[in-house]
Formats: sequence, structure tokens, C-alpha cells
Amino acid sequence: MNADDFTLNPALYGLPDHRQLKDLRIWSEHYHGFMGGVKQHEQMWFYVERMGIEKVINNDVSAADEVPYNDEERQILETRKDRILGKVCIDPGFPDESIAKMKKWIENGPCVGIKYLIGKKGDTCSASGSDRIISYAAELGAEIYIHCWLKVGGTPRSLHGGNSAGESTPMDVAALAKRFPDVPMTCGHSGGDWELGARAVRPYDNVMFEFSGSYPHSGSVDYAVNVLGADRIVWGCHGPSRSYATELSKVLDANISHKDRMKIFGENYRRTWSGILKRKGIPH
Repeated sequence: MNADDFTLNPALYGLPDHRQLKDLRIWSEHYHGFMGGVKQHEQMWFYVERMGIEKVINNDVSAADEVPYNDEERQILETRKDRILGKVCIDPGFPDESIAKMKKWIENGPCVGIKYLIGKKGDTCSASGSDRIISYAAELGAEIYIHCWLKVGGTPRSLHGGNSAGESTPMDVAALAKRFPDVPMTCGHSGGDWELGARAVRPYDNVMFEFSGSYPHSGSVDYAVNVLGADRIVWGCHGPSRSYATELSKVLDANISHKDRMKIFGENYRRTWSGILKRKGIPH
């Protein structure tokens, strides 16, 4: 089977065919193809092609310095920048080390942005250690992606009592965005709760709102468009831990215009971080 083959006829179900998906110019802001090593990326690429995705941005570069396949990742990012970009993982609890990684992977390497993981010391993105990191990212024009969730739990149960120590919330993103109002950044996973997440970041026009990984709910994208506007929303496939079809359906299901759909699927990303894409000679 090749990427143009479908077991079912999409038109019979009101779905776009492969050509229509490619015409949407879909960029996945959130790709985990390297998480299981380069072999996993090679296995996942069939689905990237099958779903007509134009470009993916890998979120796992240098997640741990001891990972043995970093050199392989770097080679892929350097030779396949027409299809694959990368974000290097940082931690606000280790600003010096984070900046060193940014220098290696962004200033002197193939990556286009940073990703906040769960802080190993318990620091979220709003911690003071972020200030130097954000300032340097702004200097580079790099994308700033923040993994964040609202997980109900704990004793007593609370809105984010189930979060891991060092796991950012949309409120942390809002606090950071307030300190750096001129620096664009992305609230990942639609905050884990798209209703509360959208309202938390609504006052800060520099915050992009990403749909990937969180549970698929009909109406979630419609809500975010109404609260934030279509110009502030980006999309990610989150593969391989999520179904590409399910993630695409969040946007395809929305009662929005074709123009807004194209903004969410890639136009907003290309516009917001066009500077670094141009400097690195990345087709966009």
C-alpha cells in the first residue's frame, strides 16, 4: 500500500482524500517520531505520508544528553529540513545547561525551537530560571513550546493536583507570557483542558494555543476559535502515541471556514516563526 491508497473511500464519509489533505499544507507542530529512536521515526513516516502531512516538528531532540542517537537525529534534521524540523528540550531548573543546548542545537544546529518538558527540579515554565532561556530564545527567533496540562487529582482533589511536580499549567504559561509580552510562545496540548486553558491564556496575544494529545472533543476547536481567534491556534499530530486521524478530526470536525482551517493546520506556524525558518533556509 502506498500513501495514496485508502481502504475506504473518504468521500463516502465526508472526509478529505489524500490530495485534499496535501492541499491543506498541514504542518504537525508536535511529532514524537524520535522518542523510540530513529527506527521508530522510520516506521512512523508511512503514516505521515498517508495523511498528507507536509512537515513535522520533532519534540524530543536531546531529551536526555545521554541518549545515544542524538547524532543520528542531527543528521536527519540537517538533511531532511524540507520535511522534518526539531525542537530541543530544555528545563528552567537548569538555565545554563539549557542555554548550552540551545546554542548547540539552534544557533549552531538544525533546530528551530525549544520545548519545556516537566522540570526535573520541580520548576515550571513560570519559574525565574526561564527568564534567561526566554530572552535567548527571543534573540534566536526560536519557537517556544510549553508542555502543559491541568490534571485533576491529589488530596484533597484540585484542578491541577494530579500534575507532576514541574509540569506547567496554562496559568504558568500566562504568567510567563505576561513577563514577555513581545515573545511568541505556545501553550501545548490546549492546556489539557481546552475550556480552562483557552480562558487562561486569552489576555495574552503572544500565546499560541496548540491542539495535540489532549482528548478529542467535538466543538473544542470551535470554542478556541471563538475565544482566541483562528490566528492563535496551531495543530499537532502527537504521533505515534495518538491517532493521526483522531487529531486531524479535531480541526476537520470544527464548524469553521476553509481559510481558518488552513491557518490552524500550518499557516499560523509558518507566519509566527517565519524569521527563523527563513534564516535557516527552511522551505515554508
